[in-house]
Amino acid sequence: MIRVGFIGLGHNGIGHIEAHRRVGKSEITALCDRNPERLEAASRKFRIKRVYRSAEELCAQSDIEAVSINTGDQYHVEPLLAALEHGKHIFVEKPLANAVDQVETIIAAVRGANPGLKIAVGYILRFNPVFEAIYDLCTTGELGEIYYMEGDYIHNLLYQANQTDTFTGVNWYLGYEKPMVGGGSHPLDLLRWLSGVQVVEVAGYSNHRAFPAMKHDDCQVALFRFDNGAIAKVAALYGPRTGMAPYYNLRLYGTKGTVERDQVAIAKDEGDVHPEFRPVEADRISGHPYDREVEDWLDAIQKDRSPRCDIFDGANSTIATIMAVEAMAFGTSLSVPIYTP
Repeated sequence: MIRVGFIGLGHNGIGHIEAHRRVGKSEITALCDRNPERLEAASRKFRIKRVYRSAEELCAQSDIEAVSINTGDQYHVEPLLAALEHGKHIFVEKPLANAVDQVETIIAAVRGANPGLKIAVGYILRFNPVFEAIYDLCTTGELGEIYYMEGDYIHNLLYQANQTDTFTGVNWYLGYEKPMVGGGSHPLDLLRWLSGVQVVEVAGYSNHRAFPAMKHDDCQVALFRFDNGAIAKVAALYGPRTGMAPYYNLRLYGTKGTVERDQVAIAKDEGDVHPEFRPVEADRISGHPYDREVEDWLDAIQKDRSPRCDIFDGANSTIATIMAVEAMAFGTSLSVPIYTP
């Protein structure tokens, strides 16, 4: 059993604790949150007595082998650096960070840390069975060369206007959330993973109409250019008067086939110019597959292999969306760095 400490006990933190309990490959040793009410509530709910207000203090505990970081996007740096310093395996929720300098700080620290540490970034769409099946279609070449992609994070998040932290008095979503980073990095990571290529340039536009309480523009649309010449469009909308777009409006266009959401059409031969769509052969699930994501990280630790989305892969998905927001602000296209070990 891997002894794990949890830092950040909001919605995702609680969800991951519950997933760890279902998976049964870890022992939840300690909890940490700066909000004392939230910390006490989680301690009672899960009957975990060891609690800390400081990430540094939790990470300094010698019996804790791994930490799960589920703080707000811009607050990942401090606990992640503390975990690296004390030699802990790390799961960190997506996006990796909220600004370019934060990503750079994290990557520099990782390069100077123990290379044996297993660090996973929580891009959970990679664990959806439908997307896993589409990944297989891509990697086996059944779709041919992918030249254009789309994915959207269109989600009515107006309720977040009422989620002010009772301890700090801050509403993180209104003051700091960048839709293309916090939401759009989900489909962008999916497109990167499915295509297996890297973003090298981005441009975009945004407006601020549907969710005026947010500091950042609530409608953000970006075009990404990849190192093989492929192009992708990602839209992130936080104020639509509708629910989440099914399967993130996924579109993949290859020289042999096309994917639209959870449907696929593959040409039998060059003369088959109008292949029929059929459902992707995979289970349909609702909600986030936390259990599979958690198990992948724990298995990576136990079996000494890389997690499905390691720190450099996660950083590349995050930095591309951060640069997209920068490109929108500057009104120009920007180059995107690529991080490698």
